[in-house]
Amino acid sequence: MTYDAAPQAPVVLRLEFSIADAVHQRGLFAVLGAAVHAWWNRPRLPANIPAYLRADLGLPPEAVPAHWTDVRLVSGVPDPLRRPGM
Repeated sequence: MTYDAAPQAPVVLRLEFSIADAVHQRGLFAVLGAAVHAWWNRPRLPANIPAYLRADLGLPPEAVPAHWTDVRLVSGVPDPLRRPGM
């Protein structure tokens, strides 16, 4: 019966050592090329996700593009014909 008294290394530390081993075995440019290739081919979200699925996945609401002509001018002067309470 064996007893492992040494604490397990955290995931980040193990990942760091595995990256260092990969660089040592394959070279820096091969590891960087594999990382860029994996990043480039990562799964993308579809463009038309319904709002209820976005909420279920924890995604922010879909961004609505704005144009400077869509912004209304708001002045500090109240409308003279609007009377609050009437």
